[in-house]
Amino acid sequence: MREHEKWLRVVEDDLKSAKGLLRIEIFSTETYHCQQAAEKVLKAYLVFKNNKIVKTHDLMKLIVLCCKYDKDFEQLYDDAENLNPFATKFRYPTEFDIPDYEDTKNAIGQAERVVHFVTKKIEESKTKQQKLF
Repeated sequence: MREHEKWLRVVEDDLKSAKGLLRIEIFSTETYHCQQAAEKVLKAYLVFKNNKIVKTHDLMKLIVLCCKYDKDFEQLYDDAENLNPFATKFRYPTEFDIPDYEDTKNAIGQAERVVHFVTKKIEESKTKQQKLF
């Protein structure tokens, strides 16, 4: 298994965890796993491109790095901006409200869009062709 594939396997686990936690209404941990899936899939792309992994949870920084290889990554800024706070936001009961069902459902959708986009880019890079239709 190549290094980026190891990252993608963990991404899949994070998404499965998020969906499972949504069903049992553990919302704060669910949003964390959504952010983690997005973070790890961006890092998978960077590994795929033989880029050194940067120790950061900041999705915006990771997208900037990915944009050095493909400007299309700019499309991910909105979803990343929404997911970014979930890396630390709900770890402690501070001034933030705990997310509700709608917040967490939205987080899953955002994470899935990021994961789908990045995995598609990796596949296109492997095959050297884009989907025609």
